[in-house]
Amino acid sequence: MLHRVMTLDTFTTLCCIMIPVVIVQSNSLVPAWMNRFTDDEMTGVPKHILELQDKHFYPVRRTLQVLLKSSNRRSFAEINQKTQTRVFHSTNFPCTTNSTRSLIRPSSVHQLRPGDIDIIGSIGDSLSVGLGSFSNSIYEVLIESRGVSWTGGGEGTWKQYLTLPNIIKMFNPKLFGYAYGDALAEERGSQFNVAETGALSVDIFFMTKELVKRIKNDKRVNLNDDWKLITIMLGPNTFCLQLCYEDNIKLLKTYKEKLYNSFLYIKNNLPRTMINFVMSINLNVIINFTGKPLSCQIINRGECPCLLTLQYKNKQQDYINVMEQFKMIEKEVTEMEVFRSTEDFVINLQTFTKNIMFPLNKFNKTDLTYLSADCFHLSQKGYARAANALWNNMMQPVGKKSVNWSKELDGFICPTDEWPYIRTWKNSN
Repeated sequence: MLHRVMTLDTFTTLCCIMIPVVIVQSNSLVPAWMNRFTDDEMTGVPKHILELQDKHFYPVRRTLQVLLKSSNRRSFAEINQKTQTRVFHSTNFPCTTNSTRSLIRPSSVHQLRPGDIDIIGSIGDSLSVGLGSFSNSIYEVLIESRGVSWTGGGEGTWKQYLTLPNIIKMFNPKLFGYAYGDALAEERGSQFNVAETGALSVDIFFMTKELVKRIKNDKRVNLNDDWKLITIMLGPNTFCLQLCYEDNIKLLKTYKEKLYNSFLYIKNNLPRTMINFVMSINLNVIINFTGKPLSCQIINRGECPCLLTLQYKNKQQDYINVMEQFKMIEKEVTEMEVFRSTEDFVINLQTFTKNIMFPLNKFNKTDLTYLSADCFHLSQKGYARAANALWNNMMQPVGKKSVNWSKELDGFICPTDEWPYIRTWKNSN
């Protein structure tokens, strides 16, 4: 797969930087923490790939994080309107935080208030890493801004960076596990955000095991009593890099198996856990982006050849259909009875990505301020919008969840005395 991508004549200046990222995407992402797995757990992962990762891949990534980072990049992103709308210091949080943590820890996940969540974690790809949050150039897209990840970053406050952890911190200031800074997955600052740039759907089980291991080995964790919230989202890299090179039927079958095994592993190893599973995005949305500059058009063909190159244009509708089948598998697996058999575990399928539409600017073109410099990942403003949508999904009953997103902080659903709990399949009625 690598040689097909890299021979694109459009993939020029960036290729020397992206090679380390792409090199491990042929069949399965191989992050550094995989070196800690036993041989049995690494079935199918070539040992030379692991050695490459250990000796070369991490040092290159760490060096790039340092070299590409500008001290003014966040300020420039704000000037370019790529950060969330400024919230005044005097502005109150949209929700009242009284009575949003139970006096006695609940024993049922269906009676979980936002303030009852003690630990937060995240599994995913570059979107969950926060890649490109403050990018003002193509090169800065490579910086992993994990601390402002919409699913797993807790840097600052909701007024600066609207993320799920920063929202939940308002209900439980003692929340922990969220990432901070520009940490890589191998570094301490990542905490329980084990998302990896370039991760494919099949990598979910590897990352699940790493997350469980980190939580179990953390001395701050009261494994049996603390309530844990884990947000999972994957898919874009599989759609961009595998649909045109792999057997799609096999991809679907493997994904279903990995998804099931990951959920079961969490259920069997992490007592008192709620999973936020964010439905895959049908990347038809990026096919329809308008007003992209030439630099984005060039880079996007290298980032997503299966959907954005002329070579596969005649199969585009087939790939769109496969992406819908991924969603069907996610709904099927998350609703399996085996995951509804205990009171201390639940999977909530969050659907704001189901029919997601991208905002338009005053010229009726795609509003690029919600996108990073490569017009593929999100800007910090885009991630804030996603965090708001995810939170709203959590508070909406099953069957009535939003299937799109809206402007950040324009609509913010709060727990009430009548409905104080995070919604699950059981308490939605």
